[in-house]
Formats: sequence, structure tokens, C-alpha cells
Amino acid sequence: MPNAERGLPAPLSAVRRFKKIYVEITNRCNLSCPFCSQSQSLRSKAWMPVEAFAQIVQEVIPHTGHLALHVLGEPLLHPQLDSILALCQSQSLKVNLTTNATLLAERQELLLRSPALRQINISLHSTLDGFVAPASYLADTFSFISEVARARTDLFVCLRLWDITGRVDPGHADRRRQLLRQLEVFFALPQQLAGGLTPGQGIRLAPKVFLSQNRRFDWPHRLSTERGEIGTCRGLRDHLAILVDGTVVPCCLDAEADIPLGNILTQPLADILEGPRAKAMYQGLLHQRLLEPLCRRCTFRRSR
Repeated sequence: MPNAERGLPAPLSAVRRFKKIYVEITNRCNLSCPFCSQSQSLRSKAWMPVEAFAQIVQEVIPHTGHLALHVLGEPLLHPQLDSILALCQSQSLKVNLTTNATLLAERQELLLRSPALRQINISLHSTLDGFVAPASYLADTFSFISEVARARTDLFVCLRLWDITGRVDPGHADRRRQLLRQLEVFFALPQQLAGGLTPGQGIRLAPKVFLSQNRRFDWPHRLSTERGEIGTCRGLRDHLAILVDGTVVPCCLDAEADIPLGNILTQPLADILEGPRAKAMYQGLLHQRLLEPLCRRCTFRRSR
């Protein structure tokens, strides 16, 4: 008799249940923005070999139809990104890609001709933190968006502005005001963006182009302050992450592999999901119990 008929939860690996799976094809980046945990990461920097990515694709196909090429690092740096996107297309996997946008002009042709690509998330924090020149950075970003509108009506672009609560230093606040003004001009918006910036709510700027807004957050780490044992999140429930060395972790914020569940390059993903640590964590999240120390330090956990 199936588990469902006996009133028992299905095995974690029994169904394709993940909305997406994050795959970190590299943890290298060409910037060191303070917003990102990459600048403080202790993990060795690496590229994921295409052969390893192909193995991962075969493992995740039974569990999802959607990959997000991001945890840490800049995916547009990967020297074999074309092969990676082609592998996704060959297996009918849809792809979200998150970038700091500094390499958009260089990679534009590849991105526009890759049908597997469903959404590009552009993090604007690099210009707010003064790591790139706003004029050239935004010119390249706007040029890319214009080309997407011309050539790829099926591709979403999400501009990420996860720093809307304000910082006290005048330079940062001034750069944010200038950025918002340039967005208003480029998209010919009838209203000022500053008045509509609400944490967690997106703004439609144009067809298939959105501004995603939220507060700047602290990456959870095992040395940060505990916040209690009650709560839940979407980790292991609608997503998980695979780091550049194949380590499987329960969510996209476990950037230092504090909760290693196994390695997908040496173990089947189904076995990793049925492992005692993964099963205990999953059941704990279902019942508002944060069993892992990292989860008790995360600001993204919530209560029902």
C-alpha cells in the first residue's frame, strides 16, 4: 500500500517536488561587494567542470524542471557557460541566472541565443556600493534589456535592489537616488520609484521586466547569534542547493556548507534526500522546529 494511503509522508525523493534547485557553477567573482557572502567565504574558489554539471543534471531531472545558476560567485565568468546552458536545453531544464551585470555586454550574444534561459536576475548592489562606475554599468544593463525586448520575448529580467531601507552614509544614499531616477527615465515611468519601494514587493517596469525589492540581509553563519528554535523556511521543501564541489545543502543561503547533506558527485540525490540528517531537518521544518544551528541563526526563517 502506498505511503499516502497509509497516512504516512512520502519519502523525500519519491516525487519531483522542488520548485527549483540551485547549482553553483562557480564561486569565483570579479567583484567583492560587502553585500555578498562571497567576499568573506572560506571555501576554495573553483569552476564546476562541465562533466560534473552533466552528472548533476542527470541526478536532478527526477526532482525538478528548473535550475538557478547561483549561490555565490558570478556565473557569467564560467569559461564553459555555453556548454552548461546547452546541457540544460538538451534536458528541457529551464534556467534562472543571477549576475552582477558587469559581463552582460561580453556575454550578451550567448544569453540571447540560449533557449533554456528563462530569467536573468541582475543585482544592482555593485553600483550602489561604489564597485563599478554607474554610468557605464547602467548603460550596458539598459542596452542588454533593450536587446532582450527585441530578441527574446520569452525571457524575464528581474532587477534586484535589496537595500531599500537606507544607509546613513551620504554617498550610498545619493547613488541610490540616482539609480532610481535613471530607472524612471529609461522605463518612462509615470511615478517616482522611491515612493513605491516596499520590502518584499516587486514593481513591473516593462513587459517581463521587474524590480525586486527587499531589505539588505545578513547571510546566516554558524558564528552568528541564535534567534530561537521555532520557525520554518522553504529549504528542502521547494528548493535545495548544490555547491561548486558537489556538496548538497538544504538552501541557497548555506553558502559555507554548514549543513552538508552529502555530495551529489559520489551519491545519488535520492539517497542524500533519504539520509537521516535531511529527513530530520525536513520533518522539523514541517513542524516549526529548527533543528540545525544555522537555521536558528537565519533571518529568513519564519513562523506560520
